[in-house]
Amino acid sequence: MTSVAAPSTRAGGKIVNGLRVNSFAAIVMLLIEFGLGVGVNLYVTLPSTGSGGSLSSAFRESVSGGPAILAVHAVLGTLLLLTGTSALVRAIVFRRRWTVVVTTVALVSIVVAWISGSKFVADGKSASSLSMALATAITILSYALILFVLPKSEVIRQQDANVNVGA
Repeated sequence: MTSVAAPSTRAGGKIVNGLRVNSFAAIVMLLIEFGLGVGVNLYVTLPSTGSGGSLSSAFRESVSGGPAILAVHAVLGTLLLLTGTSALVRAIVFRRRWTVVVTTVALVSIVVAWISGSKFVADGKSASSLSMALATAITILSYALILFVLPKSEVIRQQDANVNVGA
């Protein structure tokens, strides 16, 4: 019985640690993204895509036709989509409903920020910029919640419980 429980505990510990690392990495990326966004908003002239430009053309212009800081901001935002998806997959594998809900909120917020950023490049409206900033704040809060509520000690308690049951 112990040999069956041990791999499951080890796998569960890896999932928890992976989710924690993923969440911390996302927070660091989001803080960098926020700083870049402030710089773009204050000091960069946005590429002209026209007020009728699509989101994809606005993104394309940000990466290829805009200043370097805007290109880095757009690419990092796109990488955050992958980071958020990775966190959601880890939460689903972990099978705790609250982690799935929180990582889903985080991923949706990243998508909202990405779309708002593309809209901001397309239309230059302050509402798009505000939406991007608020979505970023919600995402940071979501990942911080995972780090706060899912402490490393939970893995140790799970391992201790499985060892005691198997003994």
